[in-house]
Amino acid sequence: MVDKVVTRGIVSQLLATLYTLKDCIDRCPLTEWNESHGDYPFSQVVFHTLFDCDYHLSDSDEEFRTQPFHLGNAKVFHDYSGLEDFSPVRLYEKDFLVQYYEHCQLKTVSKIEGRTIAELSIPNSDIRKNMTRLERWMNIARHNQHHAAQLALTLQLLTGKETEWISWGYERD
Repeated sequence: MVDKVVTRGIVSQLLATLYTLKDCIDRCPLTEWNESHGDYPFSQVVFHTLFDCDYHLSDSDEEFRTQPFHLGNAKVFHDYSGLEDFSPVRLYEKDFLVQYYEHCQLKTVSKIEGRTIAELSIPNSDIRKNMTRLERWMNIARHNQHHAAQLALTLQLLTGKETEWISWGYERD
């Protein structure tokens, strides 16, 4: 029972961060999608956030690189430059990033739901070796929310409209 409560809470909060990001994607005017707003273009921040979420939900680099979504979008993922520490140069289509969001949403549920407390305590074998799965997943939530908040502020400055607060992720759609 405790396992289910804990994993459901983790999934719900991770989904809430993804829903906040999705709200930003939906509200970003196309005229601003690839424009710089003092740092990186909106599309690059969204891609970076989803890429990081996707990567840290994986248990190994190989699992990450060989998942069907990546293989089906080989032109985007061909060199895995998102794993490198340098300024991004690519721009991304909104439709693709909505699909990537949906991939991350489904992966969040499938990777976490049903895990036991013991499984949450396992250090990862390949990605973030110094973190347990639980720590990695909490780090994803913080990272997602960090960038969603940046994008939400950008949108508020552009449109004068605040982002709605999203408390949980289940039963949202």
